[in-house]
Amino acid sequence: MKRIAVILMGIVFTTSCVKEKTPGSLILHNEINTKDTTYITNSVPAPQTRVILCEEATGVRCSNCPDGAKQMKSLSEQNPGKIIVAALYSHFLNEFLPPSKHDFNNKKVDTLVNAILGGDPSKPSSAINRLPTQGVLPYFFDQTLWAGQINSMLTQKTPIHLELTSIPNGAEYILKSKIIFTDTFTAPLATSVYLMEDSIIDYQLDKTTDIDDYVHNHVVASILTPIAGVSFLNDITQKEKGRVFERSFVFSLPSNVVDKKHCKLLCFVHKTGSDKEVMQVQEVELD
Repeated sequence: MKRIAVILMGIVFTTSCVKEKTPGSLILHNEINTKDTTYITNSVPAPQTRVILCEEATGVRCSNCPDGAKQMKSLSEQNPGKIIVAALYSHFLNEFLPPSKHDFNNKKVDTLVNAILGGDPSKPSSAINRLPTQGVLPYFFDQTLWAGQINSMLTQKTPIHLELTSIPNGAEYILKSKIIFTDTFTAPLATSVYLMEDSIIDYQLDKTTDIDDYVHNHVVASILTPIAGVSFLNDITQKEKGRVFERSFVFSLPSNVVDKKHCKLLCFVHKTGSDKEVMQVQEVELD
């Protein structure tokens, strides 16, 4: 059955590299069977309100992180459809020890946190649309700053209209994506795609007690694109209003997925180089 996100970003892959000072090992050439096209449409949709991406650094051994998860849930419920959370279980305070059943450590997430987002922070912390913090770490905001930062961004518009369709195909999945520019845009862009999983029941350290049946949500199980993202439309410096880019590709689920029924795709378009600002993001159920 098809699942279509009303606002979703396209998953796009090109053979060119993201133009930023990133270790070469983070940028991959296109090795996935893809089909893409670009064209101009006269049916340009109205600009969308920009959804806010919160990449929350968390850990199983972080006693303050349940409070952080509660705050993110509260902010999301207060602003339905305007905030998407990705839980980054990076190495700090995330040792895999008994009684944990599942190892949330992920080398791709560690690389993202350290090479792209500036280092493993105190937890809980969150990157918010990858805007600079002016703090010790360039992208991770302390929990006390989340509400103010998010509230200042809730009504912003984006010049990028995003749609995504996920189609199960046996043991694989076909993703069809569409990006429409609703205004002229000149900055170089890339896309990143996360596979996330909700409702994983496992151990979590809390301030007052150990929780054996804690519900871990938004867990980034894999980064399906190269970690720094994949640039697109590099040969068009000025993406004019009405420019459309479509692409489809096939991928398989990684082995660390606990239950595919609780999986979803998080997709976002972001700038490249020293400015990594996220322009639009959305998530869609896998099945």
